[in-house]
Amino acid sequence: MTFSILYKILFFSFLFLLVYAYGLYPIVLKGIVRLSGEKYTRTDEYRPLVTILIPVYNEEKVIAKKIENCFTQDYPQELLEVLICSDCSSDRTAEIVKDNWRDGITFIDYRKRSGKTGVLNKSVPKARGDIVVLTDANTMIQPDGISKLVSLYTSEKVGAVLGQVKLVVPEEGLGLQKEVVYRDFEADLKYHEGLLGAAIGAFGGFYSIRKELFIPLPPNAYSNDDLIIPMKILSSGYQVLFDSEAVSTEDTGRSVEEEFGRRVRIGAGNFQSFFLLLSVLNPFKVKTFFLYMSHKVLRWFSPFILLTVLIANLLLWKEFPYNILCYLQAGFYFLAGIGYLFSRMRIAVPLISSVYHFVSMNVAILAGFFRYLRGIKSAVWESTERIAP
Repeated sequence: MTFSILYKILFFSFLFLLVYAYGLYPIVLKGIVRLSGEKYTRTDEYRPLVTILIPVYNEEKVIAKKIENCFTQDYPQELLEVLICSDCSSDRTAEIVKDNWRDGITFIDYRKRSGKTGVLNKSVPKARGDIVVLTDANTMIQPDGISKLVSLYTSEKVGAVLGQVKLVVPEEGLGLQKEVVYRDFEADLKYHEGLLGAAIGAFGGFYSIRKELFIPLPPNAYSNDDLIIPMKILSSGYQVLFDSEAVSTEDTGRSVEEEFGRRVRIGAGNFQSFFLLLSVLNPFKVKTFFLYMSHKVLRWFSPFILLTVLIANLLLWKEFPYNILCYLQAGFYFLAGIGYLFSRMRIAVPLISSVYHFVSMNVAILAGFFRYLRGIKSAVWESTERIAP
């Protein structure tokens, strides 16, 4: 085999993986769901005690609004526990919680920081509810959100029900609309995977689990509880569903740069998750393996796929039509560069913004990979700058 043939195999194989991950997989997934004929069913008969667990760190700008949000739920108030757990906040979070105290609130003020992971490991076992809803302080749940989640626990086989988190772009967040489009794309995948009983990963601001199925996270788990917890439940033989009708909202960051930083953290957590969840990559568990590889793993490694396609193309650039494809790739990345400049100038052009969003997302994943390689020793986080309501 000549090097030229090897380069061509690499080029087309990795190009196919890229097209499959972002274009073909959604089509294949919907086709499988259509053939299976699966549909969601709900029940009003199951009314367990529910704990809304809110890990917080320096959330003085939003915690009062979050408490109000919890008590506007149409779920029976006598069956709700609001468990607020502060990770040694240094602002007025604890004081505001006490100022907004109501029956049904339990407040734990941990005096040593351990990050969201540590807070969850210590707090989930203390929850009184059979169902624990994990939610962030800045995620506002619609009044029927909790009821909707609970209504999908139609059998003991359902181990987790994941909620929808819709992004709201603040006025100053020009260029972040693509985050909303991408989130809707993700939600659609989770919905169809859930119809197969295997939604891959939650939106971290709003999801629920059976308390008895919670497995403590590794102490240094980093921005990935929303993947590891549902995947562990799925790997234990339970169903994980996604409820597109259980809706909540949260603000995006205020700039592309702020969202980029968030994606770097998520990227580092994704690569950590890959190695923590190696047991999920079991081809004999066909459904879970197929969905997990298609939805998550290929996208985590998409920066390396893109680099392989580019390098293979450069090695073939003297041949037709690879020289043309090389110019097309150069043009694609040039558009991404223009998109970066436009974002700095607060100019939004749909096609250019889409290219820039895709490339910047993959650059963030790559940066997250190098952050992971440096080692993740702690799950301690700094809260994102909040916009006061």
